[in-house]
Amino acid sequence: MKNFYGFRKPGINTLVSAILLSTSIVILSSCSKDKDDKGSALDTGISWPSEWVLVTDRDAENYNYIYSNGTLVLYKGRVQKSYSIRSLTQETDCYFQFSPVAGAGKNVFTIRSYQNQDYWWGVYKTNSPFGAEEWYLGGDEDDDFPTKDNLRFILHFMPKQDGKNMIAIESYSKRGFYLEFLGHTFSGNGLSFVEHDKPESATHFKMLKPEGSGIGK
Repeated sequence: MKNFYGFRKPGINTLVSAILLSTSIVILSSCSKDKDDKGSALDTGISWPSEWVLVTDRDAENYNYIYSNGTLVLYKGRVQKSYSIRSLTQETDCYFQFSPVAGAGKNVFTIRSYQNQDYWWGVYKTNSPFGAEEWYLGGDEDDDFPTKDNLRFILHFMPKQDGKNMIAIESYSKRGFYLEFLGHTFSGNGLSFVEHDKPESATHFKMLKPEGSGIGK
């Protein structure tokens, strides 16, 4: 059958195929957007820059947490979950400021001490006594905003735990390597970057604020 202009009208099968194709494109586009937006720092409702204490469960009664003493490496500490996080931040340099890096891509941040704001987190390389490469979490003193790739990190936001934001921290300069509570040549109590195939396999750090009576509040 032809229409007014003399062209053959599309059959019902052609119309159904066209509708299904259009629907598929919309669905795929929506799924792609959801995948791209998953874990974005902009989706957390956090106002950046923002300050946090990072902890993981050590056992039922204690947390591991990250702290600095102003030296070339950062360290793992232990604190009871019932202890005041406000007191902890007053006693220890464990409160860190996270700032997005403009133009560097989604979820790229610098991290520095809130107490000593010239002290920036960085990823550095050393070797074990047996010659194996080790990538560790160290510090860099600089009164300017850092521009080197080893002083940048990719934050991967994970499902919340106990109502708290959770992140895996990937090295920006050493992609695929994530922060872990693993010692290295300079300190058995330090932190290292370990290779993982995906952020879900890496350590997830709980982000805490110095509010509430207990560190887990």
